[in-house]
Amino acid sequence: MPEPQPLEIYLNDHLAGATGACEVARNAVEKFSASSHRKFLTEFLTQVEEDRATLEEMIRTVGGTANPVKQAGAWIMEKFSRIKLSPGGLGSEEMSALLTVETLCIGVDGKLCLWTALKEVADDVEALSTIDFDALLARARQQRQGLEKERLTAARAALTATVGAAR
Repeated sequence: MPEPQPLEIYLNDHLAGATGACEVARNAVEKFSASSHRKFLTEFLTQVEEDRATLEEMIRTVGGTANPVKQAGAWIMEKFSRIKLSPGGLGSEEMSALLTVETLCIGVDGKLCLWTALKEVADDVEALSTIDFDALLARARQQRQGLEKERLTAARAALTATVGAAR
């Protein structure tokens, strides 16, 4: 079996991140189904799943294969994150929403880095030359803007809430 090339490793690392992001978003849709975040998170999940599929296709296009160990690791880490991001672990549903959305923000920031780096090298890597990185970047920026709006709404609710009795 040939040694993976740097591009394949890079794409697999981001595919693992996308796997984790899909799981965080899927859990958030369920967890916040009765909240104002539900509609946005449902649409966001669909887009993140599409971006993950794009990454899988890119890996095949460059002659690589998805790394199941990295996928499993991301899946397991997301399951552990549920403990920290749960309302019980944070003291309130509002704080859970804030940190969940911030986690997704970090993921989209990573995706912006990915698409920017790949756009930079696309002219030098024939397998990437036909991919519309401008469209992928525009979509990631739109996702990040939407997340920012949700984050600020969540921050307002979480950080101004009174916990327990007055002291």
